[in-house]
Amino acid sequence: MATFKTRRLLITRLSSDDVGFVMTMEADPEVMRYTTGVVAPTPSRRKEVLAYVDSAPHEGPGHWRVELQGKPIGWISLTPLESTDRFQLAYRFAKVFWGNGYATEAGAAILDYAREVLGLSECVALVWPDNNASTHVLSKLRFQYEGSSVYYGNDVNVFVRALDV
Repeated sequence: MATFKTRRLLITRLSSDDVGFVMTMEADPEVMRYTTGVVAPTPSRRKEVLAYVDSAPHEGPGHWRVELQGKPIGWISLTPLESTDRFQLAYRFAKVFWGNGYATEAGAAILDYAREVLGLSECVALVWPDNNASTHVLSKLRFQYEGSSVYYGNDVNVFVRALDV
């Protein structure tokens, strides 16, 4: 199972222990502002997230928990982008941890994994318009603006990063 240690973070595969934390972030309007929207923490949603986590592969692309000093602070993922042959980097962090470079640090680790282990030549990221913080993270990770498109029923900006660089 791919686990990463960075200077400050431990990044491990999401597990059933993380479902409550994921649901707490999904219910936070600030965290979900530039996403597909707030998701109520219902019993059926818990079941859905748990089923996803339990069925997710332990190797290759997927979702990881990002931990700081033994506590979850967010998640990061590398997953196939719908209707394409590309892989996307995505991340979500609890608001209290914004602005500390954690998304950049975790993103760099996942991009190294994508290049060195999975052999990917590029990675994309989708950003809702006006999400300047994520655009800034991606620029620090050397992503370039590719254009606008529609994914998940929303207008998004598409960024791409060549991984051979």
